[in-house]
Amino acid sequence: MADWAGAVAACKARLEANFSATPVVYQNEDPPASPWPPAVAVPWVYFEVLQVESKIRGAGKPGSQTWLTLGNIFAHVFVPKGYGLDDHLALAGPIGEIFRAKTFYNSDPGAKIICGAPAIRGGDSGSDDGNYFGLVVGIPFEFYFIG
Repeated sequence: MADWAGAVAACKARLEANFSATPVVYQNEDPPASPWPPAVAVPWVYFEVLQVESKIRGAGKPGSQTWLTLGNIFAHVFVPKGYGLDDHLALAGPIGEIFRAKTFYNSDPGAKIICGAPAIRGGDSGSDDGNYFGLVVGIPFEFYFIG
C-alpha cells in the first residue's frame, strides 16, 4: 500500500536512476565519503523531500478515502566558490528536468506522485566554512493515496 515513506523512496530512486553528475547526500543518512564535505572542494547535492500539507481529498469509508499530500522536493546544489554560474546551473537544471511534470509511484490503485515545474532559487555561501556556493532546485508535488 502506498504511503509517505514509499513516496519519499520513489523520489530518491528517481533521482538516483537519472542523476550521477555529483555525489548526493540524503536526510539522516551517512555521507558518501569521509571527510564530508570533501577536503578538496567538489560539487555535491543535498536532497530532501518535505511534506507541506495532507488532507482528505475524496469521500469514502475509513481506510478507502483518497488523501492528498502536498510537498516539495529540494535539491541543494553546492559547488566550490568560483565554480561559475553557468557550470553551476548546468548541474542544477537537469535535476529539475528529472521531475518536471512527471507522474510516478503509481503502481498501487489510487496512488501517484504528480510533480510540477521546477524552479532554481537563491544562491548563497551555503556552507559554514564559506567554501561552497549553493543553489536550490525546488519541485512542488502532489501525492495521492488511499488510506
